[in-house]
Amino acid sequence: MRILIVQPATNPHVWGGDTIFIMEPLWAEYLGAALKQEHDVQLLDLRLGGNLAETQASFKPDLIAMTAYTVDVNTVKRLCRECKVRDPKVRTVVGGYHANLAADDLVAEEIDLVIIGEGVFTMVEVARAYEQGARVEDINGVGIPTPKGLRRAPPRPWPSLDAFPFPDRSLTAGTRKHYFDKWMKPIASIRGSYGCPYRCEFCILWPPTGGKYLFRSPVSFVDELATIEESNVFFTDDEALIQPARMAEIAHLIEERGIQKQYYFMARSDSIRKHRKVFEKWASIGLKRVLIGLESRRSEDLDNYNKQATVQDNDEAIAICEANGVEIQAMFVLHPEYELEDFAVLQKYVDDRRLDTPVYCILTPYPGTKSYAHYKDRIIVDNYDYWDLLHAVIPTQMPLRKYYAEYAKLWGTIPALQRGILAHRDELPADDTLANVRKMRRGFRQTTPE
Repeated sequence: MRILIVQPATNPHVWGGDTIFIMEPLWAEYLGAALKQEHDVQLLDLRLGGNLAETQASFKPDLIAMTAYTVDVNTVKRLCRECKVRDPKVRTVVGGYHANLAADDLVAEEIDLVIIGEGVFTMVEVARAYEQGARVEDINGVGIPTPKGLRRAPPRPWPSLDAFPFPDRSLTAGTRKHYFDKWMKPIASIRGSYGCPYRCEFCILWPPTGGKYLFRSPVSFVDELATIEESNVFFTDDEALIQPARMAEIAHLIEERGIQKQYYFMARSDSIRKHRKVFEKWASIGLKRVLIGLESRRSEDLDNYNKQATVQDNDEAIAICEANGVEIQAMFVLHPEYELEDFAVLQKYVDDRRLDTPVYCILTPYPGTKSYAHYKDRIIVDNYDYWDLLHAVIPTQMPLRKYYAEYAKLWGTIPALQRGILAHRDELPADDTLANVRKMRRGFRQTTPE
């Protein structure tokens, strides 16, 4: 069977688009590695160009597999519809985070099958069943779109991460040099764990596994790391320091095997504070940048978000990063009830702590999260194209235009943008970050639904 794996293009409504980062499609490489044992597989990353119609015409796939975050739902439906028009016999299968959290949203004539939960081993069974003309309805982990809604098979238990084959990076051989995160280019990705034991109200990362924390053995992780050619590596782990002893062992194995790379991972502020020595060890072997969900400088927000971390944790983590020369990508979640003073206080907090590359997200109650249960009756934007953490989908306390004006100011005053972007202009796409900041300052006129 010929199988085409498609990474959808970035939704054009997303501010910044592909000027901020384009990460390796690890999901597709995992899927390809498993499917290539029995099938002919190609991968098309539409974020980097390419033409789905031309690829479909030349490759003539029997099955097309796609992934979707919430913001990609409409895009994936459109792509599947176009594929079906070109070839009514082609099978279309969709998985990903939105399928895990709100699979019913993917009920559509153009989608033959929805993969819910772990997708790699489910897809192996699905492809085999399609090729043999067998039933797919009873395969654990699938959902069948019907006129009456989604018919679900029993869920598939999450397997050990050590059971997965290594991602097949040969599938992205022609595009690997284009994966980047601002000043880390090219950058590869690797997964050491999945899920999170914490219960932040807004987070989409822990619900897919029911809160279970899955992890690989240190040896398996380092064996794969040694095969990666890029000098920059991003860990896709939802929180890298959940198991400090395991991370310490991984660091030891990396050092023992003489692997020399620069690393970028995500960690909670309280984890960095509690496990300072492990963090310092990683800094000594190449940790360059860490993404920390500081979320807010207001204690009441942290409590409302069920963050289980404090403002003091945040400040201590910042100090530890600075002491070890590790760059901080600080993430904040802005509440729609922010007033003018709240924006000013947040700006002062960022300036006082010299946070060069903050990321400002607007609180978005994604389906499947606890926040969604709280806000679902207040949602004012049904179009998932705008569920990108950059648009308010629930009412704001301030008039929306004024809220966006203050929000745009936060992005426009980021020190790294003021100092660094011009020095790196040759490395950035034409639609660069400064242009997008100017677009934001015009009040989101081009991207805000009325």
